[in-house]
Amino acid sequence: MWKAGNEIIGVGPELTAIIFGELGIEVDSKYVGLWKRVQHEAEIGRVDVVVGIYKNEQRLRYLAFPNEPYTPDPVVIFVQKGKAFPFMEWKDLIGKNGGSTMGESFGQDFDTYAAKHLEIHRTLRIEQSLQMLSLGRLDYVVYGLYPGRIKAIELGLKNNFDYLPKTVITPPAYQAFSKKSKFLKHLHYFDKRVAELKADGTIGKLIEKYMRQWERTFKHQKEKENN
Repeated sequence: MWKAGNEIIGVGPELTAIIFGELGIEVDSKYVGLWKRVQHEAEIGRVDVVVGIYKNEQRLRYLAFPNEPYTPDPVVIFVQKGKAFPFMEWKDLIGKNGGSTMGESFGQDFDTYAAKHLEIHRTLRIEQSLQMLSLGRLDYVVYGLYPGRIKAIELGLKNNFDYLPKTVITPPAYQAFSKKSKFLKHLHYFDKRVAELKADGTIGKLIEKYMRQWERTFKHQKEKENN
């Protein structure tokens, strides 16, 4: 998923639109701000559905999650090119200076472990964390594999980073309903349809569609900048 003007486009928004469309409900996937603000807007009921989010105990207070996630989303350790280090367990990150973004969660177990044992500097935007990593001010950045790689390309830093082969965690990504949303009554139907659309290959096709679309969009943007 990515921001295009005032909209968010990608697998999560289209999948949400498909399912609600079957119920005759139009979906408006609009950009409302940074990730922390998105979660706040859902908590107070101004956002009905967050179209891609991990589950943890804090979020369960104000979000209702379907049983069925729509895709696994591997989280990895990004490092400066040539500065990989052995990583097989979370304890291998102890003593290192890490980075990520405010409001980001990587599952309840890792979040709890990180709060107790790791030094992770939180920035407002992943761009800031990756810039700090590029400058050597961080030893690593923990982030989703796909959005991290995309952001590195956008920043022109693709060749500055490696990511370690062992994943931190591969949490499932969900569409979660605000508990204050009037559409919460459709959660059971939504859950059933996500499972069916995974099983028939629709979600896999959407992932491939938006990877190709993002590559075309980014290439077009770079060509415009160079002209």
